[in-house]
Amino acid sequence: MTVFKLITFVSMHFIFANIFAGEMSWLESQSKSFHTNSQLIQSYTDREQTFVYDQALAIIAFTKAGKFSTAKKLAYGLEQIQNNDGSWYFSYYPDGKSPHPTEGDMRPNGAIAWAVLSLLQYQRATNDRSFSKTWRKSLAYLEANIVNIGEENLKAVRFSSVDYKKTPWDETQVAALEHNLNSIAVFKLAFQMTKQKKWHKRQLELEKFALSLWDESVEHFWSGRNIQTGKINRSEFYLDNQSWSALALHHLKENKKIVSSLKSSCRLEVKSKSGSGFSESRSPASIQEFIWSEGTAGKALALKLNNTQCDDTHPDHYQETLEKMKVSGGVKYVDRENVNSFAHAPSVAGTVWTWFLKHQINPFDV
Repeated sequence: MTVFKLITFVSMHFIFANIFAGEMSWLESQSKSFHTNSQLIQSYTDREQTFVYDQALAIIAFTKAGKFSTAKKLAYGLEQIQNNDGSWYFSYYPDGKSPHPTEGDMRPNGAIAWAVLSLLQYQRATNDRSFSKTWRKSLAYLEANIVNIGEENLKAVRFSSVDYKKTPWDETQVAALEHNLNSIAVFKLAFQMTKQKKWHKRQLELEKFALSLWDESVEHFWSGRNIQTGKINRSEFYLDNQSWSALALHHLKENKKIVSSLKSSCRLEVKSKSGSGFSESRSPASIQEFIWSEGTAGKALALKLNNTQCDDTHPDHYQETLEKMKVSGGVKYVDRENVNSFAHAPSVAGTVWTWFLKHQINPFDV
């Protein structure tokens, strides 16, 4: 190898090694002191608010990275804002207070499941049982929210135990695939750790519900069912329902369905000056095209772990797109301004999922 080639090789290796550097440092900078030995994470750089889902993602990321001290501080923060019934509100302020229920009660069971999953993963990795009572209380809460679906022999976790007054539909009467995928991972891990058969029973029930939303005629999963009628919602097509099914149900060896669903969501691909990525959905609620970092990273991760891709685009290309969306180590939530309900700012969710992709970590697994 010539000196020129050697220098070029070393330089390129250095660039590649550092191209995705900084995610953990950025996450640590977003972790803010709460009470003694506890922290809450600031979800976006442009607003002082903690979303429970982001708190959970950060705990999982720090646990997977072996940064157990930081993970534990965030877990303590999660414990201290838990409601007495085992639930959490959708979001909190840095002082631990919440805009809910004053501005309307919101406690999605999907986010609660992620919180439980993060505490379970921390305990599994460290053998630290400090949060055992906390996750057990929330696991009981999720179990209490498992309901019968229509007249079919199906059970599922409902969207929420409370109806959101700001929405035109009743969240207590909907069972969403996404929330049940999160809950499958929770009950699965709880069974692995405790050997309590009731958790395995719940896991199997929810897996049956999830697979009931697979549609062979269109080769993808639908988003959910009406609890009273059992009717499937075929009006909306969401990216995460396909990506998270691939990640949460991989142990079922449903390879044909998983790969087909991943292929189907390739239709959500968006191109911009940042490169190629994916938008959230094709639905009445989301008609604008934009690159969504959280969903793009999850989609690329699922493609990689299943050795497939969208047409001629290798998953690594989406990884390069996410790099272009980084600011000081944090990944912007979307790639352009003025997208309704989405922040054009570095975000915990976009950054953590990019880190998962970089290290090919499936957050639904230990």
